[in-house]
Amino acid sequence: MDDGRFPAMTNPADGQNTRHPEYSLKCLRGASLFSHLSDEEIACFKDAAQTRSYEKGKILYLQEDPADFFYVICSGWIKLFHTTQEGEEVVVDMLTTGHMVGESAIFEHGRHTSSAQVVEDVQLVSIPSSLLKDQVRLNSTLALGMLALMSRHHRRHYDEIALNIMQNAPQRIGGFLLRLCPAEKKKDITLYLPYDKTLIASNLGMKSATFSRALDILRQETAIRISGSRVEIDSVAQLVKFVYGPLATKYAPEYL
Repeated sequence: MDDGRFPAMTNPADGQNTRHPEYSLKCLRGASLFSHLSDEEIACFKDAAQTRSYEKGKILYLQEDPADFFYVICSGWIKLFHTTQEGEEVVVDMLTTGHMVGESAIFEHGRHTSSAQVVEDVQLVSIPSSLLKDQVRLNSTLALGMLALMSRHHRRHYDEIALNIMQNAPQRIGGFLLRLCPAEKKKDITLYLPYDKTLIASNLGMKSATFSRALDILRQETAIRISGSRVEIDSVAQLVKFVYGPLATKYAPEYL
């Protein structure tokens, strides 16, 4: 179903180019880096953009691969991860609609610093990285936007690290669910987990068994109901109080 954020598209084959200029433009406008550019400034990106669709499981690129393209996510989810020397996978981030993927490689000698995999079918816009690098050099507004984007990205990670130190496992799961809640709705929310629970556990730094136990505690403490991927939340305020306690006004003011 079309949710109103982007025009409806057909279901193309994996990786097939589905060139829709209006769709590409709306995807670009949905990314914070491009949202404040003028029509003239964004035109070169729109003209170079290719809209593509990839199915769950597709590896978009691997760590240390040459970064020929960067991507704006129109819908779906992408996992960023590192692989240790022992072969263990470490989830770095989970990105969805409006986020960019691979853009920071223009500051990293043109190579990706992590790997990217599709975890829920995605539609995205791909743009040559060389174009972004050239435009950052020529356009001060875009350059400042890149710096602001990187600053917000690092601040978000610092906040998450700080919270992970202070919070127990049920609270971290509650915080994940809060980030899925629409800010304008406070009661009787029904939402769906965007990807499987094993990956959610990994993203939150937990083993699957720990995640299951913590989920049971969260149910008991907040009365949320989870069946498969469906989550029902009667009171956001109750969930916020459990997750953040006295720090709620700092970390979740939009839900109060």
